[in-house]
Amino acid sequence: MPKLLPPACRLLQQGPGTPSWNMAADESLLRLVTIPVLRLYGWDCPAISIGYFDSFHDVPAGRPFVRRFTGGGLVDHARDLTYSIIVPREHPLNLAGPQESYCIVHRAVADALAACGWAADLAERPIEAQSNACFQKPVKFDVIQGSTKLAGAAQRRTREGCLHQGSILLPADPDRDHLAGELIDRLVPLLSSEVHRDAMTADETTKAAHLDRERYATEAWNRSR
Repeated sequence: MPKLLPPACRLLQQGPGTPSWNMAADESLLRLVTIPVLRLYGWDCPAISIGYFDSFHDVPAGRPFVRRFTGGGLVDHARDLTYSIIVPREHPLNLAGPQESYCIVHRAVADALAACGWAADLAERPIEAQSNACFQKPVKFDVIQGSTKLAGAAQRRTREGCLHQGSILLPADPDRDHLAGELIDRLVPLLSSEVHRDAMTADETTKAAHLDRERYATEAWNRSR
């Protein structure tokens, strides 16, 4: 990846949000992106997210769910650390294309996991699985430990830039803060030379609220397939 990175990026560390708000916030940040953003956030309930092309019939009965703007398979957010990277279209990560950028980001995720004591590597090829659940079907460059998938992601590119939505499966008793810190330390250098902690702007919040209400909280969106 070229080294001509922008001088600064934004770090957004947010608490638990509703499933629809979490997805709306990511799309809002993509639509209004000007400099790279790293966003870490939680879920206010043990929700499921499904990929843009997935069938909602794959969701386990009784579980709250939301359809993502990105592709990929079904992700259970009951026990994970969720992050998003949003970059403008001229950023090197976007210009690198899906495969290379996926590999670059997941190498950093694997290094963060290793720093927390969890041996991790990247899958060299897809691992066959019958399930559509994201963590049961590792694809090339997913983060794995043996044949167990530890982290996956999905991307969406638009005229504004690229949205990378990632999920890291946590062990039974994780040090979430330690992993979040290690993840930030390794992802920020992929985005810029400096980082500043930030919050969503008024425009981003307004757009996210509109997307939440008109798209991600609606059955028309979530049950469209």
